[in-house]
Amino acid sequence: MAHGDHEIIRRTANFHPSIWGDQFISHLPKDNKVHEALEFEVEKLREQVKREILLAAASNDSSQSLDLVDAIQRLGVAYHFESEIEEALQRIHNNHIDMEGGDLYSTALGFRLLRQHGYNVSCGNY
Repeated sequence: MAHGDHEIIRRTANFHPSIWGDQFISHLPKDNKVHEALEFEVEKLREQVKREILLAAASNDSSQSLDLVDAIQRLGVAYHFESEIEEALQRIHNNHIDMEGGDLYSTALGFRLLRQHGYNVSCGNY
């Protein structure tokens, strides 16, 4: 060591090995065939959800449609289904589907979702 150099001593931590191993740390690129198969499966499931949204909206069962829209939004995948969600909410709003016969949860959910999507609804509407 030179004249002004001092050796720096650093403490080391003796952490126990993770019970999970390194499976979440290491990432091996997937085979193209596996990747294509996964993309195909995702697209198939996406189309299935789109059909479910449209079927629920067409059935005039507003509580089922609202529950589905709420679940999709809470899962954070609503951006995949923006047009279908908008169509379902538009149908509920335009047809003045009566949610008064439903429970308080369905009424509140309908009010919240319609307001979140920019529909001008008041408590008197529901």
